[in-house]
Amino acid sequence: MNNDLMDFFQKELEDFLRPHFESSDALADYLSDVFDYENGSIVKRQMLFQTKRFVSLANNIEKIVPFCDGLRLLFLKICLESLHSLSNCKNNFYGVFCESFSAEGKAYILDHFKLLQFTDEYRGDTVYINHAINLSDFLFIIKIIRDRIAHDGELWSLRFFAYGEDSTWFTEIETDEEMIKSYKYRRESKKITTYYFKTTLNYERFIFYFVEACINYITQVNENRTRET
Repeated sequence: MNNDLMDFFQKELEDFLRPHFESSDALADYLSDVFDYENGSIVKRQMLFQTKRFVSLANNIEKIVPFCDGLRLLFLKICLESLHSLSNCKNNFYGVFCESFSAEGKAYILDHFKLLQFTDEYRGDTVYINHAINLSDFLFIIKIIRDRIAHDGELWSLRFFAYGEDSTWFTEIETDEEMIKSYKYRRESKKITTYYFKTTLNYERFIFYFVEACINYITQVNENRTRET
């Protein structure tokens, strides 16, 4: 790889990370640690490149398929799967990854994505609830949407982000899985439940907190690996 191409990729990576660091020196220190070839591990670099790769795809899919939240979430779920695999996380990955979000990020996401009700097809019940989902629920919802996109090709009916600061969108998700694990409801296994949500999530703000969480997760995984060795 020639120097010009290497400089191009270096600048792209720096531009991607810069909003998450207080100064150029802090960013330089972080990259110096990630690219420290003497420590013998390439895991940090792999996770960082995978994060940039799949978040960039999610960010730019709007240019190819406008207003398709499902494809954005598909790439973000692949990003999470990659971090899970590379970090060799043996525990509940969603639970561990949730702790990587800042308090501000958690509050923003959970304040702007609300469960309104659900309908149990088997029992014929419509349950109106005032239940605040947690961040683990939220990430599992992304997993369900990923499955609907990848397995069923359902692109257009899944609205996840609001378009405009003052807009509110409503969406529904059908699944035979227990999607909201923090809410205990007696339901028949493998029977369809339809969940209804209200979202005022802004994608740009959400993806900032998502990338921030990925950076934090990568750092924590490295610290854990260092202690283990």
